[in-house]
Amino acid sequence: MPIHLAGWADTPAHESASLFQDVLDSNPDPVLVVGSGLELLHANQAAGRLFGAWPRAAKPVNLAEFCGPDRTYFCELVALTIHGNGALEGRDISIGEDVFHLSVHRGTGAWIVSLRAVTRELSREYRLKQLERHSGVLIRAMNGIEGSVIIVDHAGTIRFMNAFTRRHIGDLLQGVDISEWPSVAGFFCEDGVTPLSGSRRIFPRALQGQTVIDEPMVIRNQLTGRSIRLRASATPVLSPKGKVIAAIGWFHEVPDNPA
Repeated sequence: MPIHLAGWADTPAHESASLFQDVLDSNPDPVLVVGSGLELLHANQAAGRLFGAWPRAAKPVNLAEFCGPDRTYFCELVALTIHGNGALEGRDISIGEDVFHLSVHRGTGAWIVSLRAVTRELSREYRLKQLERHSGVLIRAMNGIEGSVIIVDHAGTIRFMNAFTRRHIGDLLQGVDISEWPSVAGFFCEDGVTPLSGSRRIFPRALQGQTVIDEPMVIRNQLTGRSIRLRASATPVLSPKGKVIAAIGWFHEVPDNPA
């Protein structure tokens, strides 16, 4: 005889339902019991802790409401499986700081969604691979920009130059203190004569938390004497706690005689 799923806190207790909940809570991994309409019928304590939704609400909620707005991808996978009346076994999914094997299968009267935690080491490896993939896409995009992009860390050390920058400046700035950039690479104010200094330098300002937009400047090649007029911009990169951890700057050439 199948166990009838219990209601929530405002529904009279039932012995079989209590037993069912005890069985769920004995599982150290997150388990959710979901109806065909994506209503959440049961969740064990591990699921409540994972999704920050414990204790349970006083009435049934939708799966998306229980899991929260940051778990859209997880909810979509579950919804697609249920609506397709299929099954999902061992799908790797990242939730918070960890990776889980997600399984969804149909029970007698509802759908069982289980998340089996992967070891912390595999979790880190999985997240690193994700980061490498995302970083690769970002680097390819920045290398395709017809303009200079430079990223420095909080100490002013260059961490990235796109291909355009390397073609025009080469490695002149690599290993050079940020205060020496103007003299080493030939950075000048808009007049092309006055060395760029103080408040006109975009990276020190960005590392202090300021955003700089279209600061006029000139770069003059010390060997060829060729000058390029630029507009320079920079913005700080903040940690989740709001601390400046880096700065990104971008430069675009300004024609001498714009149309």
